[in-house]
Amino acid sequence: MSEDYVEVRDEPRHRRRFENEFVRMYDVLVPSGDTTMYHHHTEDTFYVSVNEATVRDQRWGSDEARTGVAPAGLALCRTHRSKPLIHQVSNVGDGEMRMIGAEIKRSPAVTSADPLEAPGHELGLEREQLRAYDLTLDSGASTGDIEYRFSSLTVVLVIASVLVRSGNGSERTMVYAPGDVIWQPGPVEFSLTNVGETPFKAVMGEWR
Repeated sequence: MSEDYVEVRDEPRHRRRFENEFVRMYDVLVPSGDTTMYHHHTEDTFYVSVNEATVRDQRWGSDEARTGVAPAGLALCRTHRSKPLIHQVSNVGDGEMRMIGAEIKRSPAVTSADPLEAPGHELGLEREQLRAYDLTLDSGASTGDIEYRFSSLTVVLVIASVLVRSGNGSERTMVYAPGDVIWQPGPVEFSLTNVGETPFKAVMGEWR
């Protein structure tokens, strides 16, 4: 480790949530006016913005910084394994910046050759390591019975109540908040029904 930057694991605003053999997931929270330490990314990473934020990205060794708005629900997959990154991020907006980062450590044994086609799911990003879908269900809407023929990470963007019915017929109502994350080893069969009064919105990443 350099004295001037840390590995992303050691950056205090990148809060570790969980890790297994396929994914290491962290929750980035930067208050308004705050800046991360310079930190080093070396693993391909799936990013989802939980809320809209205005950020300044300063790369190590560069005299120039990029400032832009990251909208809620923005999904990215960055190839840090082949293109390592050292940077710091400043929140230059009025609200907090929150983003989920999921390092793609390896591919599961079971993957899907073709993109998912299921109610409520819209393919938004396709990369060698990952596909990402916008998942939206209006109040009362359901996916019907679907199958994820892959392992996945879903990032919830809103407060929502969702009835989850598994393939064996068991069911439970889950109450979600923005930034909640669900890792599902696949394949898995289930259905989702929005039993709340407002739309359910999430981003789902498919491990390839």
